Amino acid sequence: MSEWLVIFKDVDTTPFIEAYNEAKKEDTDITDRSTQGDKSKQYVIFTECLKPLALLFHSYIKKVKGVGHRDLKIGNGWCVEGDKGSFHRLHNHTLIKKEAVPDDGLACVLYLDVPNDNDRGEFYYLIRDEKDTKLNCIMPDKGDLVIMPKTVFHGVYPQKSEGLRRTLNFDFAYAN
Repeated sequence: MSEWLVIFKDVDTTPFIEAYNEAKKEDTDITDRSTQGDKSKQYVIFTECLKPLALLFHSYIKKVKGVGHRDLKIGNGWCVEGDKGSFHRLHNHTLIKKEAVPDDGLACVLYLDVPNDNDRGEFYYLIRDEKDTKLNCIMPDKGDLVIMPKTVFHGVYPQKSEGLRRTLNFDFAYAN
């Protein structure tokens, strides 16, 4: 199975922000994470608080052809905040699973906030198929929702503009 990536534009972030604000969360040590930069923070959402967010993400996942019909298990949820100089190293969400395949599950990235400037941290990703790998990039806007297999390598180039870039991130595994 080849990798893929879907972007939903202009997603209403309000219900996601409300659910996130109500969730119990804690600051995470980012030393070994993809999140980098002096102005970067990451917050893990406690497992017992994930369901309301999972339902919101699932309402978009079910629109994705070829995967929307599948049963999902809730994985992890977290929020990343960055400002000028923050970035994400190239990574995927398979947790270094050696035999990971695109059918292992889904990763979601929702842009809750982006700076009002031209360079707000370009999102880059690599899509592999049977023959080659292609690099793609997007300059994210508030309300952009990225859905992809957990195997897709991706990251964010260093943000050059001042201002908050905040993403809500969620992983799912396939139940079957």
